[in-house]
This record gives sequence, structure tokens and C-alpha cells, in this order.
Amino acid sequence: MVHYHLHMKKSLLLCLFYSLCSFAHSASWFEEMQFGPAWSNTFTDKFRGQERAAALKGILVDLGDRKFSALYDTETLRWVTAYPGFVNWGGTPWTGAHGKLVALLDEKSIFITESVSGWADAKGSFDDARPLKGFGNLPAEQGKYLGYYKNGQSIVIESEVHGARVLEMMSQSDGAVLRHLQIGARKSDLVMLLADETEACEILDGGKAAKNASGLQVAAVADQGTATLEANATTKGRLTLKIPAGSQPVKVQIAFRRDGQAAKTSALVTLADLTKGGAPQYTEVLTSAGTMGTPDEGSSWAVDQISLPANNPWKSNLRFGGFDFIDENTAALSSWNGDVWTVSGFQEDITRLTWKRIASGLFETLGLKVVDGKIYVNGRDQITQLIDLNGDGEIDQFKAFNRDVIITRNFHEFAFDLQTDKQGNFYFVKASPVKGGGRGFDQILPNHGIVAKISPDGKKFEVVATGLRAPGGLSVGPEGQITTGENEGSWQPCCKINYFTPAQAPAFLGTEPSHHEITKDKAFHEPLCYLPMDVDNSGGSQCWVPPGVDFGLKPGELIHLSYGKSSLYRVLPDMVGDTIQGGVVKIPVKLQSSAMRARFQKDGSLFVLGFRGWQTNAPTECAFQRVRYVKEKPLLIATAMKVTAKGVKISFAEKIAKDVAEDIASYGVERWKYIRSSQYGSAHYSVDKPDLAAEENATKSETRNNVHDKVEVLSAKLSTDGKTVELELKEMKPSMQLKISYDLESEAGAVMIGTTYSTVKKLP
Repeated sequence: MVHYHLHMKKSLLLCLFYSLCSFAHSASWFEEMQFGPAWSNTFTDKFRGQERAAALKGILVDLGDRKFSALYDTETLRWVTAYPGFVNWGGTPWTGAHGKLVALLDEKSIFITESVSGWADAKGSFDDARPLKGFGNLPAEQGKYLGYYKNGQSIVIESEVHGARVLEMMSQSDGAVLRHLQIGARKSDLVMLLADETEACEILDGGKAAKNASGLQVAAVADQGTATLEANATTKGRLTLKIPAGSQPVKVQIAFRRDGQAAKTSALVTLADLTKGGAPQYTEVLTSAGTMGTPDEGSSWAVDQISLPANNPWKSNLRFGGFDFIDENTAALSSWNGDVWTVSGFQEDITRLTWKRIASGLFETLGLKVVDGKIYVNGRDQITQLIDLNGDGEIDQFKAFNRDVIITRNFHEFAFDLQTDKQGNFYFVKASPVKGGGRGFDQILPNHGIVAKISPDGKKFEVVATGLRAPGGLSVGPEGQITTGENEGSWQPCCKINYFTPAQAPAFLGTEPSHHEITKDKAFHEPLCYLPMDVDNSGGSQCWVPPGVDFGLKPGELIHLSYGKSSLYRVLPDMVGDTIQGGVVKIPVKLQSSAMRARFQKDGSLFVLGFRGWQTNAPTECAFQRVRYVKEKPLLIATAMKVTAKGVKISFAEKIAKDVAEDIASYGVERWKYIRSSQYGSAHYSVDKPDLAAEENATKSETRNNVHDKVEVLSAKLSTDGKTVELELKEMKPSMQLKISYDLESEAGAVMIGTTYSTVKKLP
């Protein structure tokens, strides 16, 4: 295994990358996992001897028990290849590889196509006319991918080409590959790409058949008019099919062989019949037994375990990274592997939980949101709406809700989370393409390191923040505020909580290589709070306490999730004029895995989801947990923090014993700063006695010689209500990190020990 620097190991995304190293199953679990008939991912292959990205947003269709496969590129609307076999394994979620992707077994391809458009444009050209050649969708007037339907083991892909609706499906039989199409009314002729050969193709039988010296044999048939095979005049070996304009739908079939036998078509298929929902494939319903927890000593919260199924017949590795509630009794969960499951039983005592796999084969779905009963999942390729067409509890239609995000083949650029605001807009965060080893970046494209906002109808995609490195998750506040996590690395000195309002958008959040055009005139938007590595070494999402729930925290408060420390933190914001700053204090609960996503139920319970990878203290591989506030227990953590001109006020829910509160020995205070540069993270540097030489050196090389200033507490004064202590600090001043430890006691004798970590940008 490659050697990694300590702080790189503490990054969230690199934690995820190495989850396989600690996964309890065998090293080849992914070879046994059943993806279903379609698997969305980034795939590589070789075209004329050269390795390439066969499809950045590809769908690998299983044409029969992994013994035959076909790859469809959803960005170019082309079938890349069809071949016997499955894949050579690679890819971060599967093997942990930092660069080597899943590769096709295409040495014996029946056909293969160049990396161009799958359909000719209005001028008859197949050339890549995308604004960024090699990346993103085709021009909308040329064609767009709409999604696919699953009917048993059949996959029907839906697109629109020059205004005509196109349904298509691949099948194979006894070595022959059949491409089936059903095309709607066409105002103009349509020409589609079939194959790119090294040898020119000879057209036979008036355009109904073709062959070449390399052994390719092709036959075509249509039920309306004539579909004509053509040898492209300008590109040697390119074979195309022309479908004339027409007002009536047309069914087309193309047969391919490369085994010395003649290609023959079969009965035409009415693909529309396969778009109404088929028989369920995942009929097994699994159960698990949840357990109720009790609060630990000094905590006001109990943690219940929503236990996962111990085994499943599809050998799916349950690494859930997104969830939301369908109703008060049922949640939907999406996994890094591309599964979506439901679990029911929350309204009972959770001793019997019911699980069902409802979808599979999606592209690293680390975000899920339910809107009006409809499930949306966010993967690296798109936001997908999951539709059960026939009411059997299994997903039949995988609708492309929005797929404007541009991706590359980089292993690091995950798309995290899925949230909505009051207006129904969707949001997710996308990482920057960090190089293997964690330092620096691969090619930066416009959608790297952003917060994306998508309109409620999915038609508008906009960027509301740039400059993220590895955000982990986000939240949308009651007034539209956006928060994100972030992880230490190049241009990010440590983990932090970003916070900006709609009026401040688009915001630039610090990573210079992904400081895109939209924020080119924006200065670095400082975070609400920096977090040292022993507090959060890998940030997750954030979660707002909604109105009408009783969780011990007030409605409108913010909770930050730490993946690396498997912890929840109460955020303590502090407004000074128009500047927001603040800190965090740990919520005293013990989680059974990392904290990646959290959502509230109406009863006030907070559900927390996460899985374990490299460098996290999570004790189990994956856990879904319910955190309940127990009112009978005193709430002993800080409730608020306010910077003053001379120090800090810290408030509590319980009255504090006066003698302990006003003893300056009850407190320990330190402060320090970080250096933001292209180097990986930052050491800690003195605020009171700046070492300019060390700070300059930090921009050129990595160092971890941490220096903290010990801050003298001059006085501690308890408020008249006995719940707020005001600390006067020697030479109070702004600092990137202010750490205050307290060891107090309530009037009732309860121990109140904790630490706040805050960022002070401005004094009153």
C-alpha cells in the first residue's frame, strides 16, 4: 500500500477511499455483489490500442449473467461497445484504487465506437461539439439523455434526438448482439453511429447489411420506410444507419456479429411495452432487530441502534451515505455502491425493522432527498428521480432529473448530499479533483469544488459557491443559509464550517484552483468556524433543528457532523454587526459509526447515518442511529457563546455553582492561527508572538510544529440568573482558533466539563 502523510489520512474523502481496507468481507466482495441489469459508473477501455475514458457517465448493461456486456455513454448518446465478459476491477469504491478505474473486457468487442456523438448533428457531423470537448452533455438541440426503464432484466434507455423521442435496448443471443430502437415522429432524417472499424465496411443488399475484412457483419431492419446502413464517406471504417424523416413512429433493429456467421435480425420489439413497470426482482424482505439505548453519564441524549440486515441475498455491501424519510414510519437510504433501500418500523419500539432493496446500479449515491413522496438520489453523474410505475415497491424508471454537472475521471471528485430549501430548490456539493497522494489537483473544470443549486423542476443548474476541496456534506437553513463541511488539504488549513447567506452568493470558499469565473471578483469568504484535527478530522453534513421538535436544542440551531470523529457538535454562532462567527461544543453521545448525514423526525428524534473507512474512530462498518432527547436528564453542555470586547460569555441551561464558576482555575484558554496556502493543511502558529519566518516557510513546505498561545483568564463573573459566565481574557483579540476548556458544576451538583472551539473574526 502506498505511504500517506498523516494529515492526508485524516481527510474524509480519503477515508472513504480506503474503506475497503477495513471492510470485514473478503477482498473480492464486489465481484460477488449483484448490481442488477444496469450499472452506472465511469469506465475505461482501449480504442485502437489507446486507453481512454470509454464513458465518464456510462451505463454498463448486463446482457446475461456478466457473460456479455454493453456500454452506453449517457453524455454522447452512443453505444460505446458490446463484448463477451464483464470488467477488470478498479475504482475507488471497489478496490480503493486512486486512479485505476473499472476497465472493460473489450479485447473481443463485437463493435466499438470512437469518442464522438452517437447521433449526427444537423449538418451530418458526429464531431464532438460540446463547449468543453470530451466533457458534459451534447447541445440540447442535438440530443439529451432522459433516463432508463428497468423491466426484469431488460434496460430500455430513453433519449431525445433532434426533437424525436428515442427508446433503445441491447440484447444478445448466441453470440449476436441486437440493438433495438423505437423512434417517434421525426422532422428530419436521423443518422446514428453504429461502429468505428479499422477496415472499411462494404454495404450490401441495398443498405440492409454490411460487412468488412475484420469480420464484422451487420444487418438492419425497420417496420416503417427504410433504415439504411451507410459507410461514412469521410471516416474510414465508420458505419452508420440513416432513418428517414417521418410522422409515424418507427421500430428498428440492428444485428451485429463477429464470429464468421451472418448477422440476422429477429422479430421487432415494441419497447414502449417495457416502460410500464415489470415484475419485481428484489422480492426478499429482510428484517433486523433494533435496540433502544439509554443516556450515558452526563448526557441528555440516548442513542438507539437501527440495526442493518446481517446478510442479504445480493451480497450488497451496505455502506449507506444518504437518507430521508418517506413517512414517519419509513426511510429510504442510498449507498456508495449505488443501492437504494427502504427500512420501516420506527413508530414501534424498533425491535422489528423491515428492509427492502428497491433499486441498484446507481453511480455512488451519497445523497438522497424525498420531496412530496418522490425519491431523488444524487450521484456523481446526476440527480435521479426514482419512480415505481406499477406500485410493486420496486423502482422501474430512473429519470434523469438534472445531469448538468460536469465530471472527469478523477477518483476524488465526489458529489455529496442532497438538500432542498423552502422554495423547493435542490442543493449538493462537489469536491475538487485531488491528485493521488492528496496534494494538488488534476484538471479543474467549471463544476469542481462547488455548491450546486437546481431548480424545483430540475431544468436550471447554477453555482452558488466555488472553492471547495472536499466538503463532505451541506445544509440549507431556514432562511436559505448554506453551510458546508470542508477537509484539510491544499488551500484548506484545517477542517471548518462554511456559512454564507443567499445575499452573499456566489461565495468563494478558499481553494484557489477551483476559484471559478463566477467568483473571480470575490475575496475568500471566511468560515463560521475553523476546527482543529482533534475535533474534526473529516467533516460531514450539517443539520438544522426544525420548529416544533423537542431535542434539547432550540429550533433554528445548527448541528455539525464529524465523519472522522463520529461526533455531533452544537454550533454556537455569534453575530458581531454583520459578521457571523462562532464555535462548537460536543454533544455527548456515542455513535456506532461515522456521522455523515442527519435528519429530524417529527417526534424530535435525530437520525444519524454513516459508514466507516480509513482513519475514523467509528467502531462499526455502517450504522443508522436514532438520537433521542431525554428531558429528565439535565442539559449540561454550553448553550451559547458571545464574544465581548474583553473576552467571552458562555451560557448554559443549568444554573452553575457560583464558587466554581468564578474561580479562574476552572478555565483553560488557548489561541492560535493557521496559514492558508497551497501546502497540505497548516500547522498552528502564535497569534500573540508571530513568527514571520515560520509563517513564510509554511507557504513553501509542510511543517507540523504547533505553537499555541496560553491566554490568561483575568476574571470570571457569573450572571444574576446563574447561567452565564463572563470571562475576561488578557489582551482579547481576533484569532482563527480560540479554545476554552471549562470544568464546572451545576447548583444541583452535576459535573459540567467541556470545551468550546471558536473562530473570532471581530470584536464588538
